[in-house]
Amino acid sequence: MKEFIASYPPYQILIIVLLIACAAVQIVYWMRYGRVATHRHSLREPEGATTPPVSVVVVVADDPDYITEHLPKLLTQNHPNYEVVVVDDGSETDLTDELLMMQAQYPHLRFTTIKADPVFRHSRKLALTVGIKAAKYDNIVFTDADAVPVSEKWLSIMARGFNGGQLVIGYTGIERKPGLANKIMRCQRLTTSIRYLNSAIRGHVYRGIYNNIGYTKRLFFGNKGYTHLRMTLGEDDLFVQKIAPVCSRRTSVMLNPSATMRQFQWGGLKWWRSERRYRSAAFDLYPWSVRISVIAELLTRALLTLGTAAILVLLPPVLWIVAASLFILRELTMALTVRIIARRVGERRLMWSYLAHDLCAPAGELILWIGRKLRPSQRLWI
Repeated sequence: MKEFIASYPPYQILIIVLLIACAAVQIVYWMRYGRVATHRHSLREPEGATTPPVSVVVVVADDPDYITEHLPKLLTQNHPNYEVVVVDDGSETDLTDELLMMQAQYPHLRFTTIKADPVFRHSRKLALTVGIKAAKYDNIVFTDADAVPVSEKWLSIMARGFNGGQLVIGYTGIERKPGLANKIMRCQRLTTSIRYLNSAIRGHVYRGIYNNIGYTKRLFFGNKGYTHLRMTLGEDDLFVQKIAPVCSRRTSVMLNPSATMRQFQWGGLKWWRSERRYRSAAFDLYPWSVRISVIAELLTRALLTLGTAAILVLLPPVLWIVAASLFILRELTMALTVRIIARRVGERRLMWSYLAHDLCAPAGELILWIGRKLRPSQRLWI
C-alpha cells in the first residue's frame, strides 16, 4: 500500500480520497432514502381502525373556473363521512352564486367569504385559519385551488393517517404535460419531496406541501396557530417545524399513487424559477440540522461528479477504474431507490430525465440561492 501511495503525487491521492468519501456519503444518503420506498402506513394504524370523519379546507381566490371544473373532484371523493369547506379569500368577482349552485348538488359543501380590504392586506394564513374555525371535524386535510387529486380515493387514504396520527403528510407532484420543462419540474419536485418524506418517516418531520397536508384542529389551536404572520408562506413548512416537537412521533406519511395531488403547471421554466425562488425563501428559517443535511447532500454530489471528471482528465488510466466504479455504484443506488419511490407516488417515465437532472441539480440549487439573495421574491411580505 505504501509503495502504491508513493507512486502517485499527493494531489492525485487527495482526489481519490475525496472521491471515496463523497461516494460513501452519497450511498449512505440514498440507502437512508430507501426508507421512503419501503414505508407502509398500515404499521401505524390500530387494529380494527376505520376511516375517520374529516374536513377538507380549500382556499379559492378569483378562480370561478376552479369551482365549476375542479371542485367536484373534491366533492365526489370515496369517503363515508366528510365535508369540504371552501374559503373565498377576497375574490374581486363574487363566487357566491357558483358556490350556492354547487352546494345544491353537494350538501356536504360549505363555504365562507373573506371580503377584500384595500388598506389591510392579509396572507393565506388568515384564510386557512378561518377555514379551520369553520370546519366541523377535528381532522382537517388542506389543499389549494392550484392542485387536484388524481383519484376519488385520495381523501380516504389521507384520512387514514389520522388513525394514530396528528399530522398527515402526502405527496404533491406536478401535473404531467408534454415537454422537457415539465419533466424538469417533476424531477425537482420529486427530489425535494424525497428529502422531507424521508425525514418525516424517521421521526424528524420538518416540512409538508401546502396542497396535500393534514393536521388536527386541536393540534393547530393547541400550538397557537401559524407563525411568521407577515410572511405570505410558511403555512406548511414553518408551521410543521413549530409543531414538530409535539407530533414528530405522531406523524403519518401517506404514500400511494391514488393519494397523490397534482399541482397545475401555470407556465414554463421562467414561471417555475420564480415559483421556486418564492417558495424556497423559507429555507433560510429552517433548523440548522435540516439546512446542513441538504447542503451536505448537494455538495458531496457535486464533488463526486467533478472529482470523477477530474480523475478521467488528470490521473493515469489505472485510476479510472476506481473513479468509474464509485460513480456507477452511487448512480445505481440512486436510480434503484428513485425508481421504487417514483412508483409509490405515481410518477412515471421520469428515470432518464431524473438521471440528467441529478447531475445538474447542485449547480441549479446554487444559482437559485444566489438569485434568492440578490433578488428576493416581491410576494414574500404583506
